Amino acid sequence: MRKGIVLLLPLLLILAACGPIIGQLMRVADGVKNFQVVGGDLSSLRKGAHVLVVGPFDLAPGAWEIARGDEAALFATEFNRAEFFNAELHMGDRYAPAAKGIAEAKAKSAAQLKADYGLEAEPDVLMFATVLNRDTIVAPARGVIMEVAYQLEFFNPATGKSAVVRVTVREQFKDCIKLVVAELTRQVLAASL
Repeated sequence: MRKGIVLLLPLLLILAACGPIIGQLMRVADGVKNFQVVGGDLSSLRKGAHVLVVGPFDLAPGAWEIARGDEAALFATEFNRAEFFNAELHMGDRYAPAAKGIAEAKAKSAAQLKADYGLEAEPDVLMFATVLNRDTIVAPARGVIMEVAYQLEFFNPATGKSAVVRVTVREQFKDCIKLVVAELTRQVLAASL
């Protein structure tokens, strides 16, 4: 009996260590997986611009959201935290189709947006987004990892032109948007050189 316990104990320790080891090996696949400009020019964006993040975001067929409007709020928060854009949030009707809020915002001038939405400053850029797809997996000893793809549109109300970016990120949900904003910042700075 004692000999069986002595042999079983190392086996249990090895099996218990597999989860954390596998979880850490999965970190290799984390981070921004894809970043591409699919329309317009990122050099039209600049550090210090006043950005109005318009939420809630749109959803591509098959995509799903965590909580309606939360990601728009997180983008505005991360832009301000990164001290790259001066961001404000406008949350339209949470239950109306996102396309309706986008069309309304695009039809207004910067001065109208400031007055109608009670903004601190006239926005230089409006940001709309579409969640293209989302998937989650459980990583041992790390928790739930999310892979999410966004299409971000940065619309200039003065010119009527947009810069459109598609970005895919894989990380814990709480860090996904932080990584997207960091990569966007890096790409905008590189495009302006």
